[in-house]
Amino acid sequence: MDFNLDEQEQAVSDLANQILGDKIDHDRLKEIEGGDAWFATAEWSLLAEAGLTGIALPEAHGGGGLGIIEAGLVCEAVGRHVAPVPMLPTTLAAMTVAEFGDDALAAQLLPGVCDGSRVLTVAIAESLREDLAKPGLTADADGALTGTKSVVEFAAHASHAVANAIGPDGVGLYLVDLSAPGVTTETGRSTRKEPVDELTFAGAPATLLAAGESAVRWFEARYLAMVCATQLGVVEGQLRLTAGYASEREQFGRPIATFQAVTQRLADCFIQVEGLRLQTQSALWRIANEQDPWEDLRIAKWFGSEGAHFVAHGAQHMHGGIGVDVDYPLHRFTLWNKHLEVTLGAANQQLRTIGAALAAEQPTSLA
Repeated sequence: MDFNLDEQEQAVSDLANQILGDKIDHDRLKEIEGGDAWFATAEWSLLAEAGLTGIALPEAHGGGGLGIIEAGLVCEAVGRHVAPVPMLPTTLAAMTVAEFGDDALAAQLLPGVCDGSRVLTVAIAESLREDLAKPGLTADADGALTGTKSVVEFAAHASHAVANAIGPDGVGLYLVDLSAPGVTTETGRSTRKEPVDELTFAGAPATLLAAGESAVRWFEARYLAMVCATQLGVVEGQLRLTAGYASEREQFGRPIATFQAVTQRLADCFIQVEGLRLQTQSALWRIANEQDPWEDLRIAKWFGSEGAHFVAHGAQHMHGGIGVDVDYPLHRFTLWNKHLEVTLGAANQQLRTIGAALAAEQPTSLA
């Protein structure tokens, strides 16, 4: 397979990186982190003006009419610049509405996503529940949700969330208005210092988007792919920063990048980054071409956990003490790295899933 970007894909990648590269720097991030919102609102608006927030949504609703590959490229740019914008949760939720929602619901929600005026999110994580097809959240016959979801990103800014829940006919995907009665929130902070919410639903009204495990796996595949794409941008940015530092930092009269041990460590980190790139690109291509992506997804997420962890430690090690100085940008990549490492399961969970599938000779989508 040839995973080189075509002209259109390269244009999307270049545009996203140009916008974020021009506007997001260390000082801008410190300014955002000094507030309560953890949201680069001006930059989000610029992404919307460029057509990137709705890149994978139908043209009928103001979107770009493209797909998961292009959405992944924007997520990669967000990771590379550690930009606090809701690209991943909003795109995933919007794609789910576009795929499973009716025309009226799509017309209500998607134009705002495309023009940047509406943020959506996903409510998936639950304590001690790895399998998205077996959530603790329940829905009654009317769609009212009862239970708790944790680590919900951008909930303070989002109008609606997509959640997985067990209904009368089994698991399904539900859309819930976060301003509806029966929804309460409690805000904490994630590893990357992002405000995240625990949402408690007490009979909160919701709309069933799709029922059945196949719909949940459709959602999970795209979630995993975009997490890996974002992590790819993070580790690449982390490695570039480290390589630049090693080429300038001198010891014993010469740059430390000329020391064999440093060069070897950088090369090992590069291999991990490229492993993640290959598997992520393959998974995105398979999803876009309606082929089974699960083996590639699980391996990509392993690289996005174990491999990314390796890159983070290498970057910190080669920077020495300055790497933990919050007046230097490396710490931010490390915190994002850790946040994404455990999202949807860290390395051991991926290995368990792959191993169980191999043992049972079943597709790796069966958790």
